[in-house]
Amino acid sequence: MNCLPSSSNLCLSTDFVQKFGFFLPLKIPHSAQSFSSTPYLRLCKKCYSVASNSSTSLRRTTNYQPSLWDDSQIQSLNTTSFTGDVHEKRREKLKEDVKRLIKEKSFADQLELFDSLQKLGVAYQFEEEIKYLLNLMKYSEEKLRMEFTEDVHVMALYFRLSREHGFEVSKDLLVKSYKDEKGCFKPCVFHDIKGLLSLYEASFLSMEGEDEIDEAKEFALKHLNDCMRSNSSTNLILAKHIALALELPLHHRIQKLQAPMFIEHARNMKELDVDPILLEFAQLDFNMTQSIYNRELKEITRWWTKISNLAGGELSFAREWPLESYFLAICLAMEPRFSTCRKEFAKAVCFINVVDDIYDIYGSLDELQHFTDAVEMWDFATSKSLPKYMKICLSELFNTVNNLACKIMEDKGLDILPYLKRAWLDLCKAYMVEATWYYIGYCPTFDEYLDNAWISVAAPLTSVMALCLSENLTNLSLESFDFYPSIIRQSSIIFRLCNDLGTSKGELRRGDVSKSIQCYMKEKHVSESEAQKCIRTIIDKCWKDLNNEWMEASKYEETFKMVVINLPRVAHLFYLQSNDENVGELNLENIKGNVISLFLEPLTLKEG
Repeated sequence: MNCLPSSSNLCLSTDFVQKFGFFLPLKIPHSAQSFSSTPYLRLCKKCYSVASNSSTSLRRTTNYQPSLWDDSQIQSLNTTSFTGDVHEKRREKLKEDVKRLIKEKSFADQLELFDSLQKLGVAYQFEEEIKYLLNLMKYSEEKLRMEFTEDVHVMALYFRLSREHGFEVSKDLLVKSYKDEKGCFKPCVFHDIKGLLSLYEASFLSMEGEDEIDEAKEFALKHLNDCMRSNSSTNLILAKHIALALELPLHHRIQKLQAPMFIEHARNMKELDVDPILLEFAQLDFNMTQSIYNRELKEITRWWTKISNLAGGELSFAREWPLESYFLAICLAMEPRFSTCRKEFAKAVCFINVVDDIYDIYGSLDELQHFTDAVEMWDFATSKSLPKYMKICLSELFNTVNNLACKIMEDKGLDILPYLKRAWLDLCKAYMVEATWYYIGYCPTFDEYLDNAWISVAAPLTSVMALCLSENLTNLSLESFDFYPSIIRQSSIIFRLCNDLGTSKGELRRGDVSKSIQCYMKEKHVSESEAQKCIRTIIDKCWKDLNNEWMEASKYEETFKMVVINLPRVAHLFYLQSNDENVGELNLENIKGNVISLFLEPLTLKEG
């Protein structure tokens, strides 16, 4: 039920009215120690009694999809099939064999092999070898350019792989492979479908100001679309890869999720010519990792079931998605060694879902104000006046975050609690802004909306957690961290705008505040399709800025960098690639295949 009060029932302080039009949160860096200093919208106290009645009858409801599997199904997952010394020894033997293959290859074949390792989801096992050889190649770039001056596929592959691994590669090296001295596209490029595909994939690693690469993207896109329409490619596997690239480029994909598909291609299509050693290694690594994922998933669902039972139905209005939360965590940190990261991310996402629903649909405005105050104080004793459902949420949230901070203090002697507090408070304050906008019926300008929404999408919180969970975290890393660097902002804006493109219609039907599309339409007086086009342009620009920030992010920990670049990839998967029907939230049915592949179906090689 919509509990929006009439304007005659809502009193705003003079200070609020003066400040309301320009809410620009968190533009000035703050230290974690002063985490409570960030301003946010607040109704004056005399409004509390009239903003919304706290009785259940006036609370809004929604129709969230249930989790794909319940706890009993998850607890039955197999966690022992690919564990033990036999599999460990076989994988190590195969790994050494793959290393030998890498050494035996020529320059061009090494690049092809690196590309295959990434597509098969096992590049992380050979990170040292890949970076070492790419570094050697960088010192021989002029020689490489002369040798492969007419081979746009090889040079585009080198460009993409080098930038993906943090090596600076001039755009001119790529441009000279497809343009002549007059600046025209070389005749050999027009009918080189494989080269055009590689050029198209490489173009998504471009940065702001690299207009010639943007031009190459449009050129390649046109010819690849023409190829697909005319069926002019007689190579079946190439046609499949073109279709995948046009759906979502490799740079925007989650590597682990694409591995089963590429392994299947390698099994059935001899044209790929994937070495049997590499294929066996990839499927064994996938299966062994799957056992780890299943074990962690069981742990997360047991943890959440305990909290849910303790709540006794008080949180039934909210999304209880432990499986989906852990699935997202895998997408952020896929490698087996990031077990702690995955579990802590999953726990955080479980709480983010509940807290988001408290602010979005269930809490009255006075309750939400007191809830935000309690998070700022970070003291459960301050929650005495809150309703039971909020007390349960706060108690478990505080316990979970405090326990993580204690563990890091014990293991590393570092105090991460101020940083986690600050990140959670900023998220709640951003939620409070949106709740206030909803209650007074305010549609912000596009800039006002985005200045708050990149925080409320919870990507900054996840990024701060990634920093705090980094393997090589130091006190210097913590002290030098500003809330929030540009790399987090770019990553978060992409996440937010992808979320809006994929869910805003459904969220508006649910009664949520206006999203970026609606704000832009109202402010610029344009159609929905024009607004969506503009927002996609902003996403593309943010990707360019993020590529640049990521290349220059050597001062940050690797775990942090990994999560910051993976967050937008998660957004593309969850909200655009898998959400064609715009249902208003993550479409669980459309990611079901990925979930089944990751947790249920081990890979086996064909006989013969």
